[in-house]
Amino acid sequence: MFRPVYPFALTALLASPAYGDDCPTAQTAKLGFILERQGTVAEVRPTSDHFVHVLNAYPGGKKQDVIYYRGFFPISRFDDTARSINIPVSDLRTVFPLEPKARRALTYAPAQPGKVGALISLELTVTGQEQIQLGSCSYNVLVVRNRFLNGDGKMTSEHTDLYSPELGFVLAKRYEERPGTQTTIKYQSIRPLGRVSPL
Repeated sequence: MFRPVYPFALTALLASPAYGDDCPTAQTAKLGFILERQGTVAEVRPTSDHFVHVLNAYPGGKKQDVIYYRGFFPISRFDDTARSINIPVSDLRTVFPLEPKARRALTYAPAQPGKVGALISLELTVTGQEQIQLGSCSYNVLVVRNRFLNGDGKMTSEHTDLYSPELGFVLAKRYEERPGTQTTIKYQSIRPLGRVSPL
């Protein structure tokens, strides 16, 4: 199961649209954008048929290639040392659009070269909306609870995605460390991709 790390705390603000000359919008995001956090750069490029290609560059030079469906569900993740794929059994198209109070479910099989794991069920519940700040840019996000269950119906893990319908990408994740304590980690800044790739 994929669990990317975003080492920054969430800052919640009052509702307002994205602002600033360099803040990607629903229209400009189609051309790609760059997310940054402490030495890590994510180059996000929407492609055809609602897939999103992300190239992550980490401190020390490591690079990682990830394909998402609608910038939400990770399909594949490749780097110098590992290759993993999530094989959807359910129709991913039925998950979207996500909207407040929506409940969705899908099933997939995690796989590596030469090995396919047991089926995993993912239950998605949109529990609300928030505002998230990335540098000088502000975005409305859906709060999407993810519950992962094994073949016996037992929950194996859970986390919450803060998903921007405007950008079509998850901007932050929230984890419950212990009862009553949550940690939200997010990117620090965002800007348009521009004509030249920085990676």
